[in-house]
Amino acid sequence: MKPGVATAIAAIVFAVAIVPGMTSAAPAMKWTFHAGDAFLASLDPSFSPDVARAENGDTLALAGMGTYNPGGAVNGGGLFWHNDSSGNPVHHGTWAAVAVVSYDDFGNGVVDGLPRTFHGGVLVLAVTITPTDISGVTLDGTLVVTCALGSDVPAGAEEGITAEVSGVISFDESVSGNTLFVLTP
Repeated sequence: MKPGVATAIAAIVFAVAIVPGMTSAAPAMKWTFHAGDAFLASLDPSFSPDVARAENGDTLALAGMGTYNPGGAVNGGGLFWHNDSSGNPVHHGTWAAVAVVSYDDFGNGVVDGLPRTFHGGVLVLAVTITPTDISGVTLDGTLVVTCALGSDVPAGAEEGITAEVSGVISFDESVSGNTLFVLTP
């Protein structure tokens, strides 16, 4: 083989090998969500846990975090405490994010005097709920995480969480706590 032809073939093979790698090597946007977790508590103890109330007065306290890509994968979870309207424990356990149902970004926190990577928005997650006080039970649900930061916060958006345990109970009033989305380019 002539040296020029061998070099050209090697260059083509090299280019074919690295072009797919170049597209997959480009950094993907990754988001971290915080809901009443230790990071938020370190900023202000009143930011943790997030609390939501059901129509019957029961409350759900929740703390957790994870990572997600809008329209893509999610990983994360945390702890929950369900109390009745008198404050007596009903259930406690863990929750895990299963899928991103939707994400609506409200923009970055610069307008609120916060870093550009801090964002507001609404993240809707499909979750599993595992009460640790009841053996062998896992329930499905939806967790809505709302962070009221950014330049495009719609009227009526409330900081915090709401949640629904499918066929069991809905905690549809955000009471206290804070949330945050952090963009990692």
